[in-house]
Amino acid sequence: MYSEVEQRLARLIETDGVRALAGRLTGLEKESLRVRPNGALSERDHPVALGAALTNPAVTTDFSEALLEMVTPPCASAAEALRRLAAIHRFILPRLPEGEHLWNTSMPCILYNSDVIRIGEYGSSHSGQMKHAYRRGLGLRYGRRMQAIAGIHFNFSLPDTAWPVWESLRIAGGPGLALADGFALEDALVRQRTAGSFAMMQNLSRVGWLVPYLFGASPAICQSFLAPGEASDLATLNVNTRYAMYGTSLRMGNIGYRYRDDQPIDLSVRYSHFDDYVDDILGHVSTVHPPYAEAGVLDAEGRHQQLSACRLQIENEFYSTVRPKQIPERGEMPILALRRRGIRYLELRSVDVSVEHPCGIDQTQCAMLELLMLFAWLGGSKSLDADAIARAVGNVRTVAHRGREPGLQLQGENGPVLLRDWGLAIIDALEPLAAALDVAEETAGNGHVTYAAALTAQRHKLEDPRDTPSARLLDGVRDEGSWFEYTLRRSREHHKAILATKIDADLDAELTAGVEISLQQQAAMEAGSKGSFDAFLGDYFAQLTPHLRPDTRLEAARDDELSPRARADA
Repeated sequence: MYSEVEQRLARLIETDGVRALAGRLTGLEKESLRVRPNGALSERDHPVALGAALTNPAVTTDFSEALLEMVTPPCASAAEALRRLAAIHRFILPRLPEGEHLWNTSMPCILYNSDVIRIGEYGSSHSGQMKHAYRRGLGLRYGRRMQAIAGIHFNFSLPDTAWPVWESLRIAGGPGLALADGFALEDALVRQRTAGSFAMMQNLSRVGWLVPYLFGASPAICQSFLAPGEASDLATLNVNTRYAMYGTSLRMGNIGYRYRDDQPIDLSVRYSHFDDYVDDILGHVSTVHPPYAEAGVLDAEGRHQQLSACRLQIENEFYSTVRPKQIPERGEMPILALRRRGIRYLELRSVDVSVEHPCGIDQTQCAMLELLMLFAWLGGSKSLDADAIARAVGNVRTVAHRGREPGLQLQGENGPVLLRDWGLAIIDALEPLAAALDVAEETAGNGHVTYAAALTAQRHKLEDPRDTPSARLLDGVRDEGSWFEYTLRRSREHHKAILATKIDADLDAELTAGVEISLQQQAAMEAGSKGSFDAFLGDYFAQLTPHLRPDTRLEAARDDELSPRARADA
């Protein structure tokens, strides 16, 4: 099935010995809810002892005050990223409000109503107000329950040395670049990196179903997460536990990240070329969606309840399993940073928080995710049309709800294919790469000889679905009697285990200094925020104007920025 990948890999190993891959970087972003001793969501402020959520690069919040996000910098190895993630956990836990601990799984529990989910607060600076207003918009558009879901983002980039090699492998056996010839990236290396990274994103989308199969850890949820009558297809273990019998990751399924069915919206994005992708995102952040316009940008009190009435407030609102990323400059829109300087790294967003591991993820999993990224790198460049995108999205949803179902078939490029056969074909193609990476790590004396072992562990999951995290979790739930009791017990155990570990003195000192620096930075931003917030937002979105297609309708968003009540009052 993957003869081209195997051929490219054979040429790479023969001519380069994977030296071009040395210098690849890995980063982790892990979300976890703060909960009270009984497992209910915390309603307390983000702890000051953790610094300012707006400006602390290591400890911030996602949607809500209770949803902590722990962020590592790009690291030379997954082992170093995991070391940093563990140090952040060790730093956070003693600084939580008394009695609180982290809910170490993706799906939340004990959500009596959405009002208990407090939207994140980031201070009075214009940037802080914007961050809060964006989250109000998410709650308005999709509801707050969905925003309480936690996940892990796996960030990955390859060194500059990899892209000329990628180009040579492509020329030797692959189709054209995934970057239009007339696109504005002038630097040859930046063009190569962007074209190659975009091709990786296309290839990851095709096999993205493998992530929830191998690492999905949310096949069960608490009844309190569901609206009345929702998810009637889920089985019931007791009055509080609902589950998918063969499910792997309900987080990635029909009750996880999704757009509202009662407000149909066209958020299609082309994956044919990088510039098409960027143009489509730009179109969505500048085209008004009538239901959002009717709701109004301002609420009845004149406060921003969304940043705009457009299909997307900002590009981060576009949900996808993998995103191309570029580091924005101060005040720069991320989508424009991507347009101007191309892709710097990829963000894989489909990873569940695993209740089996104190930090939600371990070395074996990281090694396999690296291998999957490199599989996508080796896959050449083949455009994703609308049908291919639909198949990819459908396969992820199918695996999320039915991944361990005996004889399950997915939709391949040439028709139905057994999940087991497709997955094993990927594992087979990666074996020489895993062996070569282990040799390279051993030769370099890094002590991270884990790739072949990680691949073997994933083969076992495909050969026997009982080895998957989702199957093991359901076994634990059945033994415990409920998903809530099982998750609560494991989360408490991890809390104690992390506190019992030795403090990493160097990283602890770095994190401690980061708290004070972040508080100072937030204070400086608040002192420096002059003029009105509306003027700040106007300047921010004005960046879009030179980059919009002629058919976009940015001005319409300004005409509808008041709610119906606010317009009447005016």
